[in-house]
Amino acid sequence: MTLSTKDAARITLAAAALVEGAAALKRHHERASAFEAAVERATALSRRLVVIGDPDAGMHTRIVRAYGCGDVCLDKNGCPACPVTITADLTKGPIEGIADDTAVIFVSCVLEYVEDLDAALREIARMAGSGENVFIVGVQPWTLTSRLYPGARWRGTVVSRGDEHAVDMKPVRSGEKLAFAAALGLTLASAFWPDKPNKGTNKP
Repeated sequence: MTLSTKDAARITLAAAALVEGAAALKRHHERASAFEAAVERATALSRRLVVIGDPDAGMHTRIVRAYGCGDVCLDKNGCPACPVTITADLTKGPIEGIADDTAVIFVSCVLEYVEDLDAALREIARMAGSGENVFIVGVQPWTLTSRLYPGARWRGTVVSRGDEHAVDMKPVRSGEKLAFAAALGLTLASAFWPDKPNKGTNKP
């Protein structure tokens, strides 16, 4: 038995949806675990926990929160639900009110969307003082989300190792976005394009 183009397209879409859903669930777990570790670190050092990124800004975190506001929430557009908010661009530091080497930093799926990645990492390092005080969760670089989510500029990984960050992030090029969007669009069209009427139908 051979699959029709429509059936193959629908199977492809279902598989992609399952993979993206599984990746989102994994990110949710990683966010919750990293935030808990950041809270413990901040408490042990008697430092403020600075959360970078509105906890309710993401598509999935609007439904079920994965982490809290910390002592201070820093976001370019503000954090309406957080009691203490700094509305500022991470890449335009130094952030007013956060001195050098005074904070524990939690970053969740923010670095993928900043204009200047190096500047953002420098400001995080300035506030934290050490990589041990930085907890970063990112979007898996192999997902469709990393390429097609609105505003995505970078994809890859940032891992804190002692006093340093191991950075492996590359720009999301316009051509890459267009190619993946076109492939997704063609698959959707193939899956749901109306069938042609049967030309062999007898007329009364």
